[in-house]
Amino acid sequence: MLNRADNPYRASDELLPDTGAQNFDGRPGWRIAVLFAGVALALGAIALRLVFVQTQLTDDYAVEFDRTVERFEPIPSHDGRIIAAGGEVLAEDQQVFGLKVHYRWLEEPPDPGWLKSQALSRLDRQARRDKALVEAEKARILEIRERLWREISQITGQDASTLTTRRRGIQRRVEHIYQLVETRRDRRAAERSQPAPENTKPPGDLPLWEGLWNVVVTALTTPPVREAAEPLVVREQLDYHLLLSDLPIEAAVEIEAHPELFPGTRVVVETRRVYPLGNVAPHLVGFRTPVDDEVLQTRKRRFPQGDPLDYQPGDRQGKAGLERFYERQLRGLRGLRKLVLDRRGEIIQIEDVREPRYGQDLVLSLSLPLQQSAEELLDDCLAHEHQDETNGKTLPIPPGGAIVALDVRTGAVLAAASAPRFDLNLFIEHQTEAWNDVMADARKPLFHRAAEMALPPGSVFKVLSAIAFIESGRLDPYQTFHCQGYLDDPDRYRCLIFRNFGASHGDISLVDALARSCNVYFFDAARRIGAGPISDWGTRFGFGQPTGIDLPHEQGGNLPTYSTGPKTGRRTDRSSGDALQLAIGQARLTTTPLQVARMMAVVANGGKLVVPKLVDSVGPATLTQLAEGTSASTSAEPLRGLSPRTLDVIRRGLVQVVASPQGTGFKTVRLPDVTIAGKTGTAEPGGGKPDHAWFAGFVPAERPRIAFVVVLENAGSGGHAAGPVARKFVQAMLTHDLLGGPRTAAPSAN
Repeated sequence: MLNRADNPYRASDELLPDTGAQNFDGRPGWRIAVLFAGVALALGAIALRLVFVQTQLTDDYAVEFDRTVERFEPIPSHDGRIIAAGGEVLAEDQQVFGLKVHYRWLEEPPDPGWLKSQALSRLDRQARRDKALVEAEKARILEIRERLWREISQITGQDASTLTTRRRGIQRRVEHIYQLVETRRDRRAAERSQPAPENTKPPGDLPLWEGLWNVVVTALTTPPVREAAEPLVVREQLDYHLLLSDLPIEAAVEIEAHPELFPGTRVVVETRRVYPLGNVAPHLVGFRTPVDDEVLQTRKRRFPQGDPLDYQPGDRQGKAGLERFYERQLRGLRGLRKLVLDRRGEIIQIEDVREPRYGQDLVLSLSLPLQQSAEELLDDCLAHEHQDETNGKTLPIPPGGAIVALDVRTGAVLAAASAPRFDLNLFIEHQTEAWNDVMADARKPLFHRAAEMALPPGSVFKVLSAIAFIESGRLDPYQTFHCQGYLDDPDRYRCLIFRNFGASHGDISLVDALARSCNVYFFDAARRIGAGPISDWGTRFGFGQPTGIDLPHEQGGNLPTYSTGPKTGRRTDRSSGDALQLAIGQARLTTTPLQVARMMAVVANGGKLVVPKLVDSVGPATLTQLAEGTSASTSAEPLRGLSPRTLDVIRRGLVQVVASPQGTGFKTVRLPDVTIAGKTGTAEPGGGKPDHAWFAGFVPAERPRIAFVVVLENAGSGGHAAGPVARKFVQAMLTHDLLGGPRTAAPSAN
């Protein structure tokens, strides 16, 4: 061959002879042609493949760039409203607009890859090959970013520095998440790179063919080691983040109307529970707080197939008052929305999958003007010291009190005020200092005294004792009894008038005993009849057990129980002292203001035991319904064995309490415009503390409509402390036209 190693100075006769075979060495053009043909064929195959890819497989490759991701997010719902009888809203969900911004639009400096992809997405295929056009488009996107933040600052009224601070806060949080994920990935990569334990023979011990086979298999099945890790992207970098939570509605409308001016933004709608009247009826309305993890775990175990109320982290749950009692009715259920996002995480389509279900409204029987009047009266009582008229001593400011008003026919609650009270907005605005003050207040403002405070009722309980005396058949209400001021011993079982002035009531009947609150009369009757009938009638009236009002945590108080011997009626209580103390509302007896108000409703309505009720209707509240007013109707069962004759005697005695000049409420309760029937009560709490002051009654006496009770803790005499408050409360009923019909003058005491 001519290209072999040879001596060029050899003679021509020493050259190899021509054998006649194909001699390529003598024809280099052939070699070049063959080589060119081989390269041309390879390049041609590549070119044909490129043409095929560009013309036939373009859509297949473009799918990756048009790839979308579906994501689901909840649609917030509305919890039901709580509305007073007059249409005033006490609690409702308020729509709150928020502004979310895509992370790449708020990141500073912007991500180079995102910036380039944004520029390329705005150019056609031909322009993408021009680097100058791409750079110009990237500069334009940066200008759009700057304009976006100027527009957001202008339309929302937020200072540019405030927006920058919030942007940096979001970015720091996302970068922290990124670092955590990156550290975890690097740790896992390091663990995978550790040499695997040797489970095979050394290569030198394998046959040659098996070693070669292993080399081939390893080369074909083992991926190459990458010099650098793949770019890491966390979900938060492709998501929208809440920038502003209280977006003005005007700004929300403007952003939604001009999406071209606000790229990378979303207006979201959330709900916030608000209490427009704040500190009005807070114990009745209650409040909602975020559900905690323990509740979520408990419900998950209770409902393994799915929570019917769909509680999620961050949801609100009723914790007190009507908000808690009617949680199932008030709670709305969220909907579901499908978001379609492109490969950069930006939304290209939104579709509602499930509509939200709104909570039901509660329309109350509560008269808001009367409730506010009651609360103002209690606030005034708790603002200054009181003077005990019986001994002239100045008493400290009462720690608390309650006023309750019921419709005597239906049990509908017209007012249930408790003092001191608190502002429901504490649970919205999270004012730490104000909240700490409420929690540190020794008077316990969160304590609902109207339904949860159990105190000895004192002489207001004589109403029930009198019923027990008459219905026992062993006491004639019209027969007179001589009160000498004490029962047996001048130092024990005395009347208040004897203890303070050394006087007595003289000859009195049951009506007089009620009007003048004669303890000795009731001591004598109880000693003859025993505690059994009183305890029995207390049970029939619902003492010692909750009334059933639609509020959580109601207390039932304590009613001492005694038995009466069969047929003979002989007392079998442990001691006669129990009977004497029980007859005047002391001993171990405790009652709630709500129970006492219901007792007065029974006397007023002809002997029917009503169940107090706050909610008149549940469901969507219409303007027509609110204009027509409430029509609450609850079950009222006639009390077995309570005769109209007995009730007539009791009512006459209660009228004389206020109408008679010798009545305990004549000076402090009587009004010229309406006849008030009621009973004062002064209950000894023990422990050297001042007495509790009570007044309970109903109005108008001739056609009773409203039963009510006033109780002030440690305020002294019922007639002098609670009586004036009761009179002002009845005046408020007249002012708000709740008694109906023409007003009647109080009858003369004769």
